[in-house]
Amino acid sequence: MSKTAATSDLLQPKFAVVGAKEREKNHTVLQPIMTDLIAYGANVKQLHWNIFGPHFRSIHLQLDEIYADTLEAIDTVAERITQMGHSPNGTVAFVGENTEIKDVPEGFIKDTEVLLLAGQRTHELIGLIRSRMAEIEDVDTVTADILHAIVEKFEKHHWMIQAQRA
Repeated sequence: MSKTAATSDLLQPKFAVVGAKEREKNHTVLQPIMTDLIAYGANVKQLHWNIFGPHFRSIHLQLDEIYADTLEAIDTVAERITQMGHSPNGTVAFVGENTEIKDVPEGFIKDTEVLLLAGQRTHELIGLIRSRMAEIEDVDTVTADILHAIVEKFEKHHWMIQAQRA
């Protein structure tokens, strides 16, 4: 057994706050959510850096707010994974291979197109979290509550993006 594996075997039971079944279900649900949040955050920053047009400043700042909430959500999910006795994986290679969030285009993007893309990716993220959240509702209510709060925050961002497009 390698030194890393031995350390992992010792830490997992000490971090876990629920039974083995709940531990595994939490990991199965939370790791893909964290992966998609990381990819979503990269898309938000890509849009933030490449926006141009008459509404540049307000959308640029709005994307900063969304990104800050994304970082908070990533950290919350990663810490919950750790509380369940698992090691969260946020490596670039893992995220690139496993995310379900589509990339936004490269290059400069007009402000109206940024709103469209941000709205689409936010809707996509919410749908992915909601579909996975259903799997945890009856298994671990604490994790479900964490995901409810994350979804609520991104549904608010989605509403605000959509209102700007109207």
